[in-house]
Amino acid sequence: MARLLHVCALWAKDATDDAARKRKLVLDMLEDIRDQRAKLKLEFDTRVTSLKDITATLIDYDAASLTLEVSALKGASNNWIGAEVACFFRIRDREARGREQFLTFDARIRGVEQRPSGMVHFILDLPETAKSAQLRRSVRVSVDPRKVPVLKFWRELPSGVIVADTKPLINSETDAARGLKVDNFSANGMRLLVPNALMTEALPEQRKGEHFSFHFQAVAEPGSPPATFWVNAVLRNIFNDTHKGETALGFEFISEGFIDEGRRLVWRPLKFDEVGGLGKFVFKWNLDLYREKGIGQG
Repeated sequence: MARLLHVCALWAKDATDDAARKRKLVLDMLEDIRDQRAKLKLEFDTRVTSLKDITATLIDYDAASLTLEVSALKGASNNWIGAEVACFFRIRDREARGREQFLTFDARIRGVEQRPSGMVHFILDLPETAKSAQLRRSVRVSVDPRKVPVLKFWRELPSGVIVADTKPLINSETDAARGLKVDNFSANGMRLLVPNALMTEALPEQRKGEHFSFHFQAVAEPGSPPATFWVNAVLRNIFNDTHKGETALGFEFISEGFIDEGRRLVWRPLKFDEVGGLGKFVFKWNLDLYREKGIGQG
């Protein structure tokens, strides 16, 4: 009984810690929206309004609510109160220069104000979380080697390690010639195809749930400047195709990292369940596939 109570207490603590982390992410996100003067596009159910292209600006927020100034509306009644709204926006990543995040959150309108200036203000409940606005988690896009010119991975590297002192298990710069392929990508994971001969040499033993560290480069199109990513991932799926002589490895990203001024690797939790900045590449690659195939061919 005592052990059960201890386990329940740990579960409750984990749930509390997770809720606190998500709340901090939301508050940091709102700070970025306000400081960057990001425009929010508001989308309502058609039963609420038939108006499209409603935009707003974040005026203020606190631990319970946020206030949006909706310049697209000339007036608003209390009929809006209780309506659910989806807010879409783009902000710059404060920790990774040059990267942008396209995000969305859902919230409920708890109040409406008509200001003396004539502006309409919506007061929204503080959202519980936010998510990527670009692609659903399940969307994975096939890529060719030109889109991911560099990929290396190790068994999980600890924070503080000098990566230059470690040798990767697999390196596409040498192992691509041996048949290593990146099969598909999403903002949340990837699937690799590894020849069985290379598997035997580099990864003779694999276990679902094992953690690995990845370094890769992504380009929007061949010839364009690459963006560099560091991610930790958990091995979720293993499938050996004896006919093709290769093994498919499915990974889910669980954290992201960067190299600090001392050339050491530093890890941080994922924001909104995706690797920052990666979604826009996946989005572009997905568009490229449609153009190559033709929209009508799916």
